[in-house]
Amino acid sequence: MTRLVAISALMFIVLACSTDIETALRCPDCHQRPVSQIVDGDTFHSGGTKIRIYGIDTPERGQKCYFEAAKRIRELAADAVRTENGPRLADRFGRSLAYVFTSNGMSIDEILIREGLAHAWKDDGHHRDYLVDVEREARESNRGCLW
Repeated sequence: MTRLVAISALMFIVLACSTDIETALRCPDCHQRPVSQIVDGDTFHSGGTKIRIYGIDTPERGQKCYFEAAKRIRELAADAVRTENGPRLADRFGRSLAYVFTSNGMSIDEILIREGLAHAWKDDGHHRDYLVDVEREARESNRGCLW
């Protein structure tokens, strides 16, 4: 039994740390842009543009899971991401809004939600319904540190 638990834990760690996770949301042909700085779990800089990830909300500094979400986006984004515009191009703070994908086209939005590091936006977005379902599944499975 202990060996099975250890193997399961190791498999989870390997999968959780992988940047080649398969996602249902994909965008291999989306515009690629460099990542110059990670601000937090849902915001980064690309050149002179501050980009807020469209489909998610991650914890703010001082909240539970902040460091885990920020660390994970650093792993997933690395030096470059692909972006897809949502229905709104900017938020009320002037940040650009975009769905964000790894350089190989896997959804960072979906990964962070699936791993229990982000909430899905419930207000709008063309991927909203799918991401809300991913959050429900993550919550029911008690994944990550949010639940």
